[in-house]
Amino acid sequence: MRKLSLAFLFVLSSIPFTMAQTWSAVGNGIKGSFTQLFTSNNKLYANGVDSLNGKAVHFASWDGNAWHAADSNLQGLVTAMAMYKGHLYAGTTESIGANAIYRLMYWNDTIWKKVSTLNGPINALTLYKGNLVAGGKFTMADTTRAKFIAMWNDTTWLSFGRGVSNNVRALAVYKNKIYAGGQFSEVLRWNGRSWETVQGNKSIRLGGWVKTFCLYNDELYTCGEFNYLAKWNDMDWSPVGSLNDGAAALTECDGTIYMGGDFTSSPNAEYANHIACYKASTMAWCCLGGVVYSGGDCKPYSGTVWALAEYKGDVYVGGQFMIAGGKIISNIARLSPKKAQ
Repeated sequence: MRKLSLAFLFVLSSIPFTMAQTWSAVGNGIKGSFTQLFTSNNKLYANGVDSLNGKAVHFASWDGNAWHAADSNLQGLVTAMAMYKGHLYAGTTESIGANAIYRLMYWNDTIWKKVSTLNGPINALTLYKGNLVAGGKFTMADTTRAKFIAMWNDTTWLSFGRGVSNNVRALAVYKNKIYAGGQFSEVLRWNGRSWETVQGNKSIRLGGWVKTFCLYNDELYTCGEFNYLAKWNDMDWSPVGSLNDGAAALTECDGTIYMGGDFTSSPNAEYANHIACYKASTMAWCCLGGVVYSGGDCKPYSGTVWALAEYKGDVYVGGQFMIAGGKIISNIARLSPKKAQ
Protein backbone atom coordinates (compact mmCIF):
# COMPACT_ATOMS: atom_id res chain seq x y z
CA MET A 1 0.00 0.00 0.00
CA ARG A 2 2.85 2.40 0.79
CA LYS A 3 4.35 1.92 -2.70
CA LEU A 4 1.00 2.63 -4.35
CA SER A 5 0.63 5.82 -2.31
CA LEU A 6 4.07 7.05 -3.30
CA ALA A 7 3.50 6.22 -6.95
CA PHE A 8 0.24 8.16 -6.89
CA LEU A 9 2.02 11.14 -5.37
CA PHE A 10 4.65 11.07 -8.12
CA VAL A 11 1.89 11.08 -10.74
CA LEU A 12 0.21 14.07 -9.14
CA SER A 13 3.55 15.86 -8.91
CA SER A 14 4.15 15.36 -12.62
CA ILE A 15 1.21 17.46 -13.82
CA PRO A 16 2.71 20.35 -15.83
CA PHE A 17 1.57 23.95 -15.86
CA THR A 18 2.51 26.85 -18.09
CA MET A 19 4.72 29.51 -16.53
CA ALA A 20 5.27 32.59 -18.65
CA GLN A 21 8.56 34.23 -17.81
CA THR A 22 11.24 36.57 -19.03
CA TRP A 23 14.95 35.81 -18.77
CA SER A 24 17.41 38.72 -18.70
CA ALA A 25 21.01 39.55 -17.86
CA VAL A 26 21.88 41.00 -14.46
CA GLY A 27 23.75 44.18 -15.32
CA ASN A 28 26.96 44.37 -17.32
CA GLY A 29 30.63 43.74 -16.66
CA ILE A 30 30.36 40.95 -14.09
CA LYS A 31 31.98 37.55 -14.50
CA GLY A 32 32.23 34.44 -12.36
CA SER A 33 30.72 31.05 -11.52
CA PHE A 34 28.19 31.90 -8.82
CA THR A 35 27.74 29.39 -6.00
CA GLN A 36 25.68 31.43 -3.51
CA LEU A 37 23.16 34.26 -3.69
CA PHE A 38 21.71 35.91 -0.60
CA THR A 39 19.04 38.62 -0.24
CA SER A 40 19.07 41.09 2.68
CA ASN A 41 18.95 44.83 3.43
CA ASN A 42 17.27 45.45 0.07
CA LYS A 43 20.31 44.05 -1.75
CA LEU A 44 21.29 40.83 -3.46
CA TYR A 45 24.75 39.56 -2.48
CA ALA A 46 26.71 37.22 -4.74
CA ASN A 47 29.85 35.19 -4.22
CA GLY A 48 31.86 33.49 -6.95
CA VAL A 49 32.50 36.86 -8.63
CA ASP A 50 35.74 37.07 -10.64
CA SER A 51 35.59 40.58 -12.08
CA LEU A 52 33.39 43.66 -12.23
CA ASN A 53 33.84 46.31 -14.93
CA GLY A 54 37.17 44.78 -15.82
CA LYS A 55 38.54 44.82 -12.27
CA ALA A 56 39.20 41.79 -10.08
CA VAL A 57 36.43 41.49 -7.48
CA HIS A 58 35.72 38.61 -5.08
CA PHE A 59 32.28 39.63 -3.81
CA ALA A 60 29.56 42.01 -5.00
CA SER A 61 26.07 43.35 -4.27
CA TRP A 62 23.23 44.14 -6.67
CA ASP A 63 20.78 46.97 -5.91
CA GLY A 64 18.31 46.19 -8.69
CA ASN A 65 20.04 48.43 -11.20
CA ALA A 66 23.78 47.98 -10.88
CA TRP A 67 26.51 45.84 -9.32
CA HIS A 68 28.78 47.20 -6.61
CA ALA A 69 32.05 45.74 -5.35
CA ALA A 70 31.81 44.64 -1.71
CA ASP A 71 35.18 43.04 -1.08
CA SER A 72 37.26 45.70 0.68
CA ASN A 73 39.60 43.85 3.09
CA LEU A 74 38.05 40.53 2.08
CA GLN A 75 40.86 38.01 2.15
CA GLY A 76 39.65 34.95 0.32
CA LEU A 77 36.31 33.66 -0.92
CA VAL A 78 32.89 33.76 0.73
CA THR A 79 31.43 30.31 1.44
CA ALA A 80 28.25 31.13 3.42
CA MET A 81 26.13 34.18 4.30
CA ALA A 82 23.58 35.32 6.90
CA MET A 83 22.35 38.59 8.39
CA TYR A 84 23.11 38.92 12.12
CA LYS A 85 22.68 41.99 14.34
CA GLY A 86 22.20 44.23 11.33
CA HIS A 87 25.35 43.14 9.50
CA LEU A 88 26.09 40.64 6.75
CA TYR A 89 28.17 37.80 8.23
CA ALA A 90 30.09 35.36 6.07
CA GLY A 91 32.30 32.34 6.26
CA THR A 92 35.47 32.91 4.24
CA THR A 93 38.32 30.77 2.96
CA GLU A 94 41.71 32.29 2.20
CA SER A 95 44.29 30.17 0.40
CA ILE A 96 47.93 30.74 1.30
CA GLY A 97 50.05 28.43 -0.81
CA ALA A 98 49.06 24.88 0.04
CA ASN A 99 47.35 26.02 3.24
CA ALA A 100 44.07 27.79 3.99
CA ILE A 101 42.71 30.10 6.68
CA TYR A 102 39.01 29.88 7.56
CA ARG A 103 37.23 32.80 9.20
CA LEU A 104 33.93 34.23 10.27
CA MET A 105 33.76 37.87 9.12
CA TYR A 106 31.17 40.64 8.80
CA TRP A 107 30.59 43.47 6.33
CA ASN A 108 29.90 46.93 7.76
CA ASP A 109 28.89 48.31 4.34
CA THR A 110 32.40 49.67 3.85
CA ILE A 111 34.92 47.04 4.86
CA TRP A 112 35.08 43.42 6.02
CA LYS A 113 35.95 42.86 9.70
CA LYS A 114 37.41 39.67 11.17
CA VAL A 115 35.40 37.97 13.92
CA SER A 116 36.79 34.49 14.48
CA THR A 117 39.02 31.73 13.10
CA LEU A 118 38.09 28.08 12.60
CA ASN A 119 40.07 25.03 11.51
CA GLY A 120 37.81 24.30 8.54
CA PRO A 121 35.37 26.01 6.16
CA ILE A 122 31.91 27.33 7.08
CA ASN A 123 29.36 26.03 4.56
CA ALA A 124 26.12 27.29 6.09
CA LEU A 125 24.92 30.07 8.42
CA THR A 126 21.55 30.73 10.02
CA LEU A 127 19.99 32.41 13.07
CA TYR A 128 18.72 30.40 16.04
CA LYS A 129 17.39 31.86 19.29
CA GLY A 130 19.07 35.19 18.63
CA ASN A 131 22.47 33.66 17.91
CA LEU A 132 24.40 32.84 14.75
CA VAL A 133 24.84 29.15 13.94
CA ALA A 134 27.61 27.96 11.64
CA GLY A 135 27.85 24.56 10.00
CA GLY A 136 30.74 23.25 7.97
CA LYS A 137 33.81 21.06 7.90
CA PHE A 138 35.48 22.16 11.13
CA THR A 139 36.10 20.71 14.57
CA MET A 140 37.43 23.82 16.35
CA ALA A 141 35.94 27.33 16.43
CA ASP A 142 38.60 29.52 18.00
CA THR A 143 39.35 27.46 21.15
CA THR A 144 35.93 25.78 21.36
CA ARG A 145 35.64 22.13 20.38
CA ALA A 146 32.72 21.89 17.98
CA LYS A 147 32.24 18.98 15.60
CA PHE A 148 30.97 20.47 12.33
CA ILE A 149 28.47 22.86 13.96
CA ALA A 150 28.71 25.69 16.51
CA MET A 151 26.79 28.75 17.73
CA TRP A 152 28.26 32.28 17.98
CA ASN A 153 26.65 34.52 20.65
CA ASP A 154 28.53 37.68 19.60
CA THR A 155 31.21 36.98 22.20
CA THR A 156 32.21 33.32 22.05
CA TRP A 157 31.43 30.00 20.38
CA LEU A 158 29.13 27.42 21.99
CA SER A 159 28.98 23.77 20.97
CA PHE A 160 25.84 21.72 20.26
CA GLY A 161 26.50 18.74 22.51
CA ARG A 162 28.88 16.34 20.82
CA GLY A 163 28.20 17.85 17.41
CA VAL A 164 27.40 15.79 14.32
CA SER A 165 29.25 13.05 12.47
CA ASN A 166 30.39 14.86 9.32
CA ASN A 167 30.45 17.96 7.13
CA VAL A 168 27.36 20.23 7.46
CA ARG A 169 26.17 21.74 4.18
CA ALA A 170 22.76 23.26 5.07
CA LEU A 171 20.93 24.73 8.08
CA ALA A 172 17.32 25.78 8.66
CA VAL A 173 15.07 26.72 11.56
CA TYR A 174 11.65 25.09 11.33
CA LYS A 175 9.00 25.27 14.06
CA ASN A 176 11.57 26.79 16.44
CA LYS A 177 13.98 23.88 16.02
CA ILE A 178 17.23 23.86 14.11
CA TYR A 179 17.75 21.33 11.32
CA ALA A 180 21.07 20.34 9.75
CA GLY A 181 21.82 18.57 6.50
CA GLY A 182 25.09 17.53 4.98
CA GLN A 183 27.45 14.68 4.32
CA PHE A 184 25.49 12.18 6.42
CA SER A 185 22.61 11.13 4.14
CA GLU A 186 19.79 12.19 6.47
CA VAL A 187 18.48 15.38 8.06
CA LEU A 188 19.32 15.92 11.74
CA ARG A 189 17.41 17.97 14.34
CA TRP A 190 18.61 19.40 17.66
CA ASN A 191 16.25 18.32 20.46
CA GLY A 192 17.88 20.49 23.12
CA ARG A 193 20.23 17.74 24.31
CA SER A 194 21.48 15.93 21.23
CA TRP A 195 21.09 15.58 17.47
CA GLU A 196 18.45 13.13 16.28
CA THR A 197 17.67 11.76 12.83
CA VAL A 198 14.50 13.19 11.28
CA GLN A 199 12.79 10.02 10.06
CA GLY A 200 9.07 10.44 10.68
CA ASN A 201 7.08 7.40 9.57
CA LYS A 202 9.85 6.48 7.14
CA SER A 203 7.84 6.94 3.95
CA ILE A 204 11.19 7.66 2.33
CA ARG A 205 14.82 7.81 3.36
CA LEU A 206 16.78 10.60 1.73
CA GLY A 207 19.77 8.38 1.02
CA GLY A 208 22.18 11.14 -0.03
CA TRP A 209 23.83 14.38 1.02
CA VAL A 210 21.48 17.24 1.82
CA LYS A 211 22.63 20.49 0.20
CA THR A 212 19.94 23.07 0.94
CA PHE A 213 16.61 23.81 2.64
CA CYS A 214 13.63 26.00 1.79
CA LEU A 215 10.65 26.90 4.01
CA TYR A 216 7.22 27.38 2.48
CA ASN A 217 3.63 27.11 3.73
CA ASP A 218 4.63 25.65 7.10
CA GLU A 219 6.65 22.85 5.47
CA LEU A 220 10.38 22.22 5.05
CA TYR A 221 11.68 21.35 1.59
CA THR A 222 15.11 19.94 0.85
CA CYS A 223 17.20 18.60 -2.01
CA GLY A 224 20.68 17.24 -2.55
CA GLU A 225 22.41 14.15 -3.88
CA PHE A 226 19.16 12.21 -4.17
CA ASN A 227 16.86 12.22 -7.16
CA TYR A 228 13.78 14.04 -5.91
CA LEU A 229 12.55 17.09 -4.05
CA ALA A 230 11.59 16.09 -0.49
CA LYS A 231 9.08 17.73 1.87
CA TRP A 232 8.84 17.48 5.69
CA ASN A 233 5.58 18.44 7.48
CA ASP A 234 6.87 17.83 11.04
CA MET A 235 5.54 14.26 10.95
CA ASP A 236 6.82 12.57 7.80
CA TRP A 237 8.85 12.98 4.63
CA SER A 238 7.11 13.01 1.24
CA PRO A 239 8.75 12.84 -2.22
CA VAL A 240 7.71 15.66 -4.53
CA GLY A 241 8.46 14.28 -7.96
CA SER A 242 11.51 12.44 -9.26
CA LEU A 243 14.59 13.85 -11.04
CA ASN A 244 17.30 12.21 -13.10
CA ASP A 245 20.13 13.72 -10.99
CA GLY A 246 20.78 15.73 -7.86
CA ALA A 247 19.87 19.32 -6.98
CA ALA A 248 21.77 22.02 -5.08
CA ALA A 249 19.59 25.12 -4.76
CA LEU A 250 16.05 26.06 -3.67
CA THR A 251 14.12 29.30 -3.27
CA GLU A 252 10.46 30.30 -3.03
CA CYS A 253 8.83 33.12 -4.96
CA ASP A 254 5.11 33.94 -4.99
CA GLY A 255 3.98 30.47 -3.95
CA THR A 256 6.27 28.65 -6.37
CA ILE A 257 9.38 26.68 -5.38
CA TYR A 258 12.33 26.97 -7.74
CA MET A 259 15.00 24.27 -7.81
CA GLY A 260 18.38 24.18 -9.54
CA GLY A 261 21.09 21.58 -9.91
CA ASP A 262 22.65 18.98 -12.19
CA PHE A 263 19.37 17.35 -13.25
CA THR A 264 18.17 17.59 -16.85
CA SER A 265 14.64 16.24 -16.39
CA SER A 266 11.90 16.81 -13.83
CA PRO A 267 8.80 14.64 -13.24
CA ASN A 268 7.58 15.76 -16.67
CA ALA A 269 10.75 14.22 -18.21
CA GLU A 270 11.22 17.13 -20.64
CA TYR A 271 10.48 20.13 -18.46
CA ALA A 272 13.80 20.81 -16.75
CA ASN A 273 17.36 21.53 -17.82
CA HIS A 274 19.13 22.33 -14.53
CA ILE A 275 16.22 24.45 -13.31
CA ALA A 276 12.54 23.74 -12.67
CA CYS A 277 9.69 25.10 -10.59
CA TYR A 278 7.00 23.43 -8.54
CA LYS A 279 3.61 24.96 -7.72
CA ALA A 280 2.88 23.54 -4.27
CA SER A 281 -0.84 24.39 -4.27
CA THR A 282 -1.52 22.33 -7.40
CA MET A 283 1.43 19.91 -7.17
CA ALA A 284 2.45 20.87 -10.72
CA TRP A 285 5.88 21.29 -12.35
CA CYS A 286 6.75 23.75 -15.11
CA CYS A 287 9.32 24.38 -17.84
CA LEU A 288 11.51 27.47 -17.41
CA GLY A 289 13.60 27.20 -20.55
CA GLY A 290 16.66 25.81 -18.80
CA VAL A 291 20.28 26.92 -18.61
CA VAL A 292 22.90 25.48 -20.95
CA TYR A 293 26.34 26.02 -22.42
CA SER A 294 24.93 25.94 -25.95
CA GLY A 295 21.68 24.95 -27.61
CA GLY A 296 18.01 25.72 -27.04
CA ASP A 297 15.35 25.40 -24.40
CA CYS A 298 14.46 22.25 -22.48
CA LYS A 299 17.24 20.14 -23.98
CA PRO A 300 19.89 18.23 -22.02
CA TYR A 301 23.09 20.17 -22.64
CA SER A 302 25.83 20.61 -20.05
CA GLY A 303 25.67 23.37 -17.46
CA THR A 304 24.48 23.64 -13.88
CA VAL A 305 22.67 25.88 -11.39
CA TRP A 306 24.31 26.27 -7.97
CA ALA A 307 22.45 29.22 -6.46
CA LEU A 308 18.92 30.67 -6.39
CA ALA A 309 17.46 33.67 -4.56
CA GLU A 310 14.27 35.74 -4.68
CA TYR A 311 14.89 39.47 -4.95
CA LYS A 312 12.21 42.14 -5.51
CA GLY A 313 9.77 39.62 -6.99
CA ASP A 314 12.25 38.06 -9.42
CA VAL A 315 14.26 34.86 -9.17
CA TYR A 316 18.01 35.20 -9.59
CA VAL A 317 19.87 32.18 -10.93
CA GLY A 318 23.60 31.60 -10.49
CA GLY A 319 25.85 28.82 -11.68
CA GLN A 320 27.92 27.87 -14.68
CA PHE A 321 26.14 28.45 -17.98
CA MET A 322 26.26 30.56 -21.14
CA ILE A 323 22.59 30.50 -22.13
CA ALA A 324 19.50 30.96 -19.96
CA GLY A 325 16.03 30.59 -21.45
CA GLY A 326 17.52 30.70 -24.93
CA LYS A 327 19.32 34.00 -24.31
CA ILE A 328 23.10 34.46 -24.12
CA ILE A 329 23.76 35.22 -20.45
CA SER A 330 26.97 34.49 -18.59
CA ASN A 331 26.58 32.50 -15.33
CA ILE A 332 24.00 34.71 -13.59
CA ALA A 333 20.51 35.53 -14.82
CA ARG A 334 17.24 37.09 -13.71
CA LEU A 335 13.99 35.20 -14.17
CA SER A 336 10.89 37.39 -14.01
CA PRO A 337 7.87 35.11 -13.49
CA LYS A 338 4.42 36.02 -14.67
CA LYS A 339 1.12 34.59 -13.55
CA ALA A 340 0.81 30.85 -14.12
CA GLN A 341 -1.81 29.91 -16.71
